Amino acid sequence: MDFLPLDVTPTLLLALPGLRLFALCAVLLVIKMMAVGVYTGVVRSRLKVSTNPEDAARFGAQVTDTEPPEVARVQRAHRNDLENIPAFLALGLVAVLVGAPHIALKVALIAFTAARVGHTLAYLRSLQPWRSVSFGVGMLSMLALMGMILQRVLFHD
Repeated sequence: MDFLPLDVTPTLLLALPGLRLFALCAVLLVIKMMAVGVYTGVVRSRLKVSTNPEDAARFGAQVTDTEPPEVARVQRAHRNDLENIPAFLALGLVAVLVGAPHIALKVALIAFTAARVGHTLAYLRSLQPWRSVSFGVGMLSMLALMGMILQRVLFHD
């Protein structure tokens, strides 16, 4: 890594408090997000519908211009992931790099990850108020990360 002003090695990076946990959360969230995307196809297949004629012909499905409600629900859950998880990935990495307080960082990382898993399960199973609660926990976790970042950036010696 000759482009960095400091001698930063992978060992040094892994020693950053919270980086290992952040990496684990990031991988789990991306796997979950990919699984929800794949699940869209599973639901379409189960219902034997497709929005693309070539897919309908290949899989013996009916062509439709509009998604059935079951597919639309999965797509909304996936879209919600696409709106929230990238912001968390950026905030979590920045929080680790600026040296956010370790315990608060761990709580925010774990809470967000658990909340997103809970949100997807609640969304797919039509469970209120759990969908809203898990969404709120995720938002609070990201607000906490923002607060930790701002505190370190604005008030660090």
